[in-house]
Amino acid sequence: MTPKLALDTNAYRALDDGNTKLAGNVKVAAQIGIPMTVLGELYFGIYAGSKQDSNLSNLSRFLASPRVELLQIDEQTAKIFGEVATELKRLGKPIQQDDMWMAALCKQYNFVLATAGAGFEAITGLELLRF
Repeated sequence: MTPKLALDTNAYRALDDGNTKLAGNVKVAAQIGIPMTVLGELYFGIYAGSKQDSNLSNLSRFLASPRVELLQIDEQTAKIFGEVATELKRLGKPIQQDDMWMAALCKQYNFVLATAGAGFEAITGLELLRF
């Protein structure tokens, strides 16, 4: 079975929009993670958008799947965040703080991060799935 796969915000949107490559990876993943920072971004997009009811319904159905796990932030996450932020600062390759939290959660819980975003490549020990 495929490793545990976490979705960033653009991956969730791509999946919702029917990205077949990503859907194939999600279908065979043992577990699907949603970092809490991603969940906040998704709710922001839903409440700021014009299709609140249908998008809330889709997200609720997705989160109800027994394979979906919310990746919670705790003290260990904060420590890993500090390590990631320091590493990227030393390399001169900063990324957005929400992305660093996402990376820290994926490292903490051993999830592969599905993303189309840039900047994650410089993070040691973070496995990526590009779609």
